[in-house]
Amino acid sequence: MTVLSASFLLVPASAVGPNGGAVFNTPRPYAGDKGNYKIVRTVENAIRNTVRTKKHPRPVIHISTYLLDRPKTVKMLISACRRGVQVRVLLDEDIASRPSRKLITALNADNVRGHNADPRAGRCNRPLRADHGGLRTKVGADAQALETFTAREAARSIAAPSKDSATWGKDGSYVKKCEGSCRGKGGNMHSKFYLFSHTKKSHHVVMVSSSNLNRGGARLGWNDMYVAKKRKKLYRGFKAMHRLMTDDVRSDGRKVEVKDGPYVARFFPMRNAGKKNDPTLQDLNRIRCKSGFGRTQVHVSMFYWKGKRGDYLLDKLASLARNGCKVRIVYGAPSRALAKRMRAMAKRHLIDLWDSRWDYNDDGWSEVRTHAKYVLVKGTIGKDRKAHAVWTGSQNWVGGSLSISDETTLNIRMRSAYESYRKNWVKIKKHSRRLPYSQYPR
Repeated sequence: MTVLSASFLLVPASAVGPNGGAVFNTPRPYAGDKGNYKIVRTVENAIRNTVRTKKHPRPVIHISTYLLDRPKTVKMLISACRRGVQVRVLLDEDIASRPSRKLITALNADNVRGHNADPRAGRCNRPLRADHGGLRTKVGADAQALETFTAREAARSIAAPSKDSATWGKDGSYVKKCEGSCRGKGGNMHSKFYLFSHTKKSHHVVMVSSSNLNRGGARLGWNDMYVAKKRKKLYRGFKAMHRLMTDDVRSDGRKVEVKDGPYVARFFPMRNAGKKNDPTLQDLNRIRCKSGFGRTQVHVSMFYWKGKRGDYLLDKLASLARNGCKVRIVYGAPSRALAKRMRAMAKRHLIDLWDSRWDYNDDGWSEVRTHAKYVLVKGTIGKDRKAHAVWTGSQNWVGGSLSISDETTLNIRMRSAYESYRKNWVKIKKHSRRLPYSQYPR
């Protein structure tokens, strides 16, 4: 029998969950704090509203993000852990920052090392009882709570989970950093997804984004996030992948995807993948340029393009344009070679092209650019001559994002999603420069 303690927080009957659908930020200088942090605060609101209830006594938050250095987000995650929420976080970089070390201390300090060993702190780094011992301590009210880990201590604590990583530590919470990518050899843990078993009245909530939970993601780049709620199959697929990443289960060459209604989620890396089995190219190959709307329209907002993969994906867009599709591209950080190719295509009026980069203080560094990685299609996809599609996620158009790094993509077949993303694409375009122009930036 479960005993409910006073730490349970009861949710008012009038509470509602997070809105489903698309969320976009607007970077500086085009918006202030509210617009900059719209994506981050959507995640934070879900964290704040994830609580234990009589109906849902074991809520869980799963996070996978390349960077997490925002003090407010860290504070909210620690507070969630202390009110009984299991918080499980995968990170790639910047674990030496104080906010990251603070989160690692709170979620990992209770990890048990060795047979019958005492934890070094209580649940979520709560103070231990006076007779329980403990290691380095603070002075004052938290006399038995550990000081924030040093960078070395933080690295040691996230290096390897216990045998049963899903209950790593008494609080069921942990922070883990993969060596390179979690499921690949080399690369990066670049996925950005946020899962909530329950938050207010919503349940099985999946958020897939191009944005990290950090200041740079909010203020320096255009980013997107899509929120799907009450999707058990989709949620369970992401949850299972989070566990595989935690346990460093290596990927093979197969495509890993979860289909749930209008959603198709895919997880990478695909070992040794290339042009023949690239799911993005396969999606583009299903586009036909005559549709029930007239010419099929393809809109792209892509941060990073480079190398062979960037070349063959651009080849396909060029082919679609030659066959009558209307292809419009906003780029963020293409290689010089690909930028040159795209500018030449725009000069021949094959595609419409915009550069989202701006260097406002002339220091040689772009203060703003698109960081989103999405494709929008209105027209014929396969046998559907009136399709509205969004293909988004964390994956850049480079080879490593396909075959060695942890990445997540989400395909959405809904008109409402398409319309939201189309408005965002137009907004980015309005703050970008039409190409070609006489002085090309790097």
